[in-house]
Amino acid sequence: MLKSIDSNIPIEFISKISKKEANSKKPIYQIHKWFGRKTDAIFRSILLSLELDKENVSDFHKIYYRNNPKLLEGKVILDPFMGGGVTLANTLRLGGKAIGIDINPVAWFITKNELQIPELDKDNWQQEMIKKLQVEFTRIENNIGNEIKDEYTTEIYDYNENINRKVDIMYVLWVKKAKCPSCGRYVKLFPSYSITKLIKKNFDNYNICPKCGKIVRGNEKILICKDCNYKFDKDTGVYKGRNFICDNCGGKWNLMKDIMKKRKDPLSAEIYAIQYYDPKTGEKGFKIPDKNDFNKYRDIKTKYESLSYRIGRFIPDAQIPDGYNTKQIRNHNYNYWNQMFNYRQLYYLSRLIEEIDKIEDEKIKELFLCVFSNAINANNMFCIYNSQCGKIEPLFGDHHMAPVMNPVENNIWGTKLGRGSFVKYFKSFIQSKKFNYCPYERESIGGKNKNVILEDEKFYSKFTDNFQELISSDKNTMLECGSADDLSFLPDKSIDAVVTDPPYYSAINYSEISEFFYVWDRMILKNKYNFFGQEHILFNNEVTVNDVRGITMQQFQFKLTKCFKETRRVLKDESPLILTYNNSTVEGWQVLIEALIESGFLVEKTYPIHTELRAGLIDNRRDKMNYDLVIVARSQNSLGLGSISINEFMEVVELEFKRTYLELNDGNLGLLDKTLIKVGKIFELYSKYHANIYMNNKRINIKHILRHIYHNEKLEIETKLSDTATE
Repeated sequence: MLKSIDSNIPIEFISKISKKEANSKKPIYQIHKWFGRKTDAIFRSILLSLELDKENVSDFHKIYYRNNPKLLEGKVILDPFMGGGVTLANTLRLGGKAIGIDINPVAWFITKNELQIPELDKDNWQQEMIKKLQVEFTRIENNIGNEIKDEYTTEIYDYNENINRKVDIMYVLWVKKAKCPSCGRYVKLFPSYSITKLIKKNFDNYNICPKCGKIVRGNEKILICKDCNYKFDKDTGVYKGRNFICDNCGGKWNLMKDIMKKRKDPLSAEIYAIQYYDPKTGEKGFKIPDKNDFNKYRDIKTKYESLSYRIGRFIPDAQIPDGYNTKQIRNHNYNYWNQMFNYRQLYYLSRLIEEIDKIEDEKIKELFLCVFSNAINANNMFCIYNSQCGKIEPLFGDHHMAPVMNPVENNIWGTKLGRGSFVKYFKSFIQSKKFNYCPYERESIGGKNKNVILEDEKFYSKFTDNFQELISSDKNTMLECGSADDLSFLPDKSIDAVVTDPPYYSAINYSEISEFFYVWDRMILKNKYNFFGQEHILFNNEVTVNDVRGITMQQFQFKLTKCFKETRRVLKDESPLILTYNNSTVEGWQVLIEALIESGFLVEKTYPIHTELRAGLIDNRRDKMNYDLVIVARSQNSLGLGSISINEFMEVVELEFKRTYLELNDGNLGLLDKTLIKVGKIFELYSKYHANIYMNNKRINIKHILRHIYHNEKLEIETKLSDTATE
């Protein structure tokens, strides 16, 4: 019987729940930062549609929100580009067996920790797990956590009691300095002098005086410092667009040309403000650093240098490799990964990971390493202070891996308020593990969101590295760290469906940026897993485009085709390859359809589904697309429909586009998203006619059709004689 995925899925319903999930991912996916994770809603819907009969589509809403622990029983689902593990988690929830492959060791490690749990008494799973994790957390807190908490304290003057009191540091605000080539004075590279830009009633924002460095409260554009009477524009600093003006002599300089290219190390920085939390009053505030604050940092630097012989093995010493994404930081003379941290961060992060390495239970050790690895995302000197929200933004929040002039040092262990600390990530991790035992879906009822508990879908992995054991025992998961172009560990025609989010053309080079995590993780994992043994992540087989490494569009397509060919080999007859994909370039779509056709697939159906609202670290060329295209492909098994003229072809595309547009019922659909829908219809029709689209008796190439809808270019015909309709 025809399944829902082959005929129709409720794209409006799926898009609505996916949109709600886009910026509030399920707890399991908050276990560790990963790039470009798609929403649970998309993959749950795809997997449900694999087994849901066409006639039951009207009941999709009910089926989505009910327990389905045996829906995929006896089925093996493969994700050859598993990334953050969304396909695998949903496959296990629905009772299927999951195989995940990724060339990136960090992706492999994250997915493993999403799916694994400690060895537990099965009668009391959740409580025992939390107890085991809490015991180790308390040990780490006693051995190093309390010391970190004490380090991140400062003193404020209590005017009521006329004494200095200790309060907790939330964030330490730094500013980088450049030496003026003309007068020799160090210029603090402030883009603006505003610290906060909060919109609150009767609240005076915090600013920094550019002359004396004192804090100035006020919301006006022009402010006067009460301490030195200096008048300044709080919104206009000395640094803008890689250029700065010396506030002493007025010289104008380019940071890259005049400063960075004439030195070998990164810019130095100094503390200019501290945000604190007062446990006594429950209030937050800012202060300028005092002598004790400077001495604290100086002392920890001395301590770090004197103990480097002991803690050095827990500090990464790998160089930052040349690459498309890493060139941003190498241009600022960051040549080693450890240069992205200050001395205090290096000292306490090394002490933390040293304590994690002492954990005897290997699974629990890996779970804590995952917490630590996630925490360094918000504990480095590339984080920024979000002045409009009053909080830190992690390195991989909304920005590429680029140096900032006003980095923020977080409280590594954490206090009651603030984000991105080890404690906060540990608490988030506990919630993610609870989700393994008690998964849920969010349903909107009467305008309010409600968690629909689906306890029967509780899931965790029983790992095996052998396919025969996977299909013949209670083992349910295979994880492989390797390239999808070699699936030799899987027999021919052994997979029931492939569901994946393949690499995007001209997207982020994940291996480059994820090495930030890799160099820390490998210090514990290198002797256990051979793919953590290398100093760097191996880039050779990554399916990506990289101008710096000389990986061209043609090479990208060649690698992607190899992966699809292996996918076709292992798929059972009539079983689908289902992709989620988006791109804003002609080349991005062209390489995908050509790789599919060359590897023996034809596109049968496409569905536009709303995905991420804020993609965070995204490919600039994707613009602001809100939709992904779900592509259903199968092995070629027919001769096609013959040939069609380009005029007829485009008429059908337009008709199908209008039908889908109405079905989506999204009045905010942007131009790029509308084009994405048209691309889907082009793929379907192009596959049905096996590329036999003609104009003046000569074949039209897919790239010309794509250029026509993207850039309104005139359609052109191929000039090869072999492409003529008469042959």
